[in-house]
Amino acid sequence: MRFNKHLVVATTCLVCGVALAAGCAPQQAADGGKAAEDGSASQSQGEQEQTLTPEQQAVVDGAEGTTDADINEDVYPGKEYLDGLWDRWEAIGEEYAPEVRTLPNGQMVQRTPTEYAVDPDAWQIQAGSNSYNTYWLDADNRGCESCHADMNALLKNLPYEHPVAWNDELDSKMTVQQCLFCHSYAPGYISKQYEFGTLMHAVHYSSRNKTEFANDYQGDCMSCHNATENGEGLELWDATKYDRLWGINDVENVQGEFSIDQEKTQDQSGVFSYDWMHAYYDNMRHGAGVNGLNLEMPQSLFDEWTITVDGSVNAPYTAKLPDLIAEAEADGAVVTKTSKMVCNWNPVGGGGVTNTEITGIPVSWLVEKAGGMTDGATGVQALRADGSSKRAFPKAKVESDEALLVYKIGGEYLDATRGYPCTNWVEGVDAQINSKQIDTYHVTDEDIDYADKWAGNPNGWQNEDGVAMNKPNATILGVPDGLLVQNGQPYTFNGYVDGFDEKIASVEFSMDQGKTWTKYDLGDTDRNKLVWWSFTYTPELEGAYCLTIRATTESGQQSYETQTVMFNAKDKLPSPEETTVLETASLVPPKVEAAKSEEQSE
Repeated sequence: MRFNKHLVVATTCLVCGVALAAGCAPQQAADGGKAAEDGSASQSQGEQEQTLTPEQQAVVDGAEGTTDADINEDVYPGKEYLDGLWDRWEAIGEEYAPEVRTLPNGQMVQRTPTEYAVDPDAWQIQAGSNSYNTYWLDADNRGCESCHADMNALLKNLPYEHPVAWNDELDSKMTVQQCLFCHSYAPGYISKQYEFGTLMHAVHYSSRNKTEFANDYQGDCMSCHNATENGEGLELWDATKYDRLWGINDVENVQGEFSIDQEKTQDQSGVFSYDWMHAYYDNMRHGAGVNGLNLEMPQSLFDEWTITVDGSVNAPYTAKLPDLIAEAEADGAVVTKTSKMVCNWNPVGGGGVTNTEITGIPVSWLVEKAGGMTDGATGVQALRADGSSKRAFPKAKVESDEALLVYKIGGEYLDATRGYPCTNWVEGVDAQINSKQIDTYHVTDEDIDYADKWAGNPNGWQNEDGVAMNKPNATILGVPDGLLVQNGQPYTFNGYVDGFDEKIASVEFSMDQGKTWTKYDLGDTDRNKLVWWSFTYTPELEGAYCLTIRATTESGQQSYETQTVMFNAKDKLPSPEETTVLETASLVPPKVEAAKSEEQSE
C-alpha cells in the first residue's frame, strides 16, 4: 500500500472525531479481548510503540498554531481503517484502469483520461486510479466509439451505401458532431428533419439488433446519453463528456508554433465526391470508381465528347472536347493552378473539402469563342449530358475567370468518379455547381438568385434560424479521440480553415475549454484556396488535454460550431502488447464485453 500525501489533510480533519469515537469504544485486550488480571484494559501493542510526544499530542488536540509537518501519521487513531480503504481503491483503480487501444493504423488511443490530479476534497479517490471516470461513470463503455472504434469504418461498412462523408487522404475523423450536422436540419438533403434520435434508437433497439446491443454489448440508455439536473434532459454523452470527465489539464493562453500553407494539394484520389447521392447517373459514375473497380474509361468517350455553348450568346457552337483543348492550348488560354472545392454541406471536422491542381479552359474563353454574351445575360447554366444537373453561376464568375471546364486533376485526366472526361469547376461557391460530365454551357438572361442554395452558389450551410453553421469552418485532422502522444515532446496538430467566398482573417486555439484563446492573424490569404494550418504544442504535464479551434473571416464572422479533440500525454508510451490491439475498427466490443469473453475462455 502506498501512502498518498492528500490523506494528511483529510486525516487531520478527521482525527478529532475519530479520537472521540475511539474513546467511547470498549478497549480490547491484547489477548483477544480478555481483561487484565487487575481489571484494567490491557494496552495494545500499537499504543505501546506509538507514545505521542507533547508536541504531537498538541497537533492531535488541534492546539492553535500547530502543524502536522513532523507528526507520524501512523499514530493517528483510525489510520489502519483509512489504509484499508486506500488499498481497496487502489485495487479498484488497477482493475478499472482506462483501456488503451492500438488502432489498425497503429495509433494508440485512451478515450478516458487518467486522473493524475484530483480534487483534494475527494480524498477517497486515489490520484491516477481512475476510480471516478471508469468505476463510477463507466466512461470506457460510453459513447459511439466504445463500440465503433472508427466511425469512418462504420459508415463504409454499413449494409447500404452511405454518402462518402469520410476523406481518407485528409484523415478526417467522423464523430457524432458531424452526424448531427447532417441529420438535424437539412431540407433538400435529408427527407425528414430532426430524425437522428429516432434513427439511432430504432437502429440500436430494433428487433434485429436489440438483443445483441443489450446482451452482448450490455448497452442501455446510458451507453449513449448523460442524465443531468441542468434542465437539458438526456444529453448525448459524446457531446458533453469533456465537461464531465476528471483529469483533463487546462492550459491558459496556450502557446505553440503556428504556420499556414495554401499550396498543399491532394491527388485526384483525395478529391472528395458526394455527387453520387443525388441521381441515377451519379450512382453509376460513383460505382465505376469504388470498391476496387477503378474501371478504365474508354478513350473514345473523350475523343468524341462534345461541348455546346448556346443561349444568350452571339454565335452558338458545338465542338469536340479534344479540338477545344488543342485550340485553347495554342491560344495560351489553358490554365493550371491550385484551387479549392468545398461542399456547402461540409460539417466542422468533415472531409468535404479539396485543395488540388486543376487544368482546364476558362469559361470566359469558351463564351468569347461564341461571340460573347448578348445584352441582358445574367449567368451560365452548367448542364450535364444526362440532364441531372442544371445549376447556374453568375456572370461575374465568368468575368473573373473563376469558372473553368476542367479535364485534368493533379496532372491526370479525370477518373470516373470525378466526371471523366470533363467537369465544370467554379471557385468560391458550393461544389454542386461542379457538374460532372458537363456537355453544355447555356448562357441565360433569367433573373436567377445565384446565392440561393438550389441555384448552386451558396456559401455555408444555414440552420433554421439562417445562421451559417460552417462558415468559417475550422477543422482538426488526424486526431482520434484520446490519441496518445509523448509527454515533454512537441506534437504537431494539422487541419484546415475555410470561409467559402471569404478570406480567413485569424485562427484561434484554446486548451481550457474556451475560457482563453490564443489568436493568430493570417494576413492576406487567397479565398479560392484552402488554408492548411499546423500548430505544434509541447505538453509539460502528464495527462489529458483538449484542443479547441475556431476561426474568423475578413468580415468578422466567427465559427458558429467549434471542434474539440482530446489527447493524452504519457511519460512512457505503452507497447502495442500492453494495449488492446484492434484488427478491425468497424465494430469492436466494449471493454466489459471483452473482459467477459476472456473469463468465458478461461
